[in-house]
Amino acid sequence: MTHTPAASATEAVAPVVLGMTRLIAPRKLPEVTAEHHLIGDLGFHSLVLAELGYNLEDLYGLRSLTPEEAMKLERVGDVIDFVVGEVAAGHATLATDDEVELLLARYDIGGPAA
Repeated sequence: MTHTPAASATEAVAPVVLGMTRLIAPRKLPEVTAEHHLIGDLGFHSLVLAELGYNLEDLYGLRSLTPEEAMKLERVGDVIDFVVGEVAAGHATLATDDEVELLLARYDIGGPAA
């Protein structure tokens, strides 16, 4: 695989988003993939969607989404693509390992995000 900035961002962002999604999803699955639908497959509702959004905003320095933008994020992969796009455009920054660990500490867990 050629390591373009977008490819590197995807490699850094995907496991964190997948892990965070699995961690806070109301419907617990053994594995969460980019193809899972947040609402249908994982049982997300407005409060959990907001929690995911706030965590990712804090972690990556993302801007707040408009309701129209947020409604387009149906699958976990859509969230990953959004974060990667914002990082690639210079509107957000990749999280450090320490920042990821601090986020996980809010949930009283440790270890890798995925």
